[in-house]
Amino acid sequence: MPKLTIELPSALNLRLKAITDSDKVKTQEFILESIAEKIALLTEREEVCAIADGRFEEFLKDGQSVPWAEVNTYLERRAAGEMIPPPMPKKFIP
Repeated sequence: MPKLTIELPSALNLRLKAITDSDKVKTQEFILESIAEKIALLTEREEVCAIADGRFEEFLKDGQSVPWAEVNTYLERRAAGEMIPPPMPKKFIP
């Protein structure tokens, strides 16, 4: 398994030590979990951005969108328990 050496600022090292000592977690386990969580977060963010980019490309091609007022009304009514069809996209007019 590859090894990595990092230098921590004293304040961060003290906080890490306090957390790992009080939770009875090994420092290495804590750091590995933190890295894994950050990688998962960044990966998810990239996926969301890719979806948004794709949707924007579609918008640029066909000029169709759903006005926010209609989306907002739809979401409010759905949250109130109504089973209504979602609003349909229309030609965007600025």
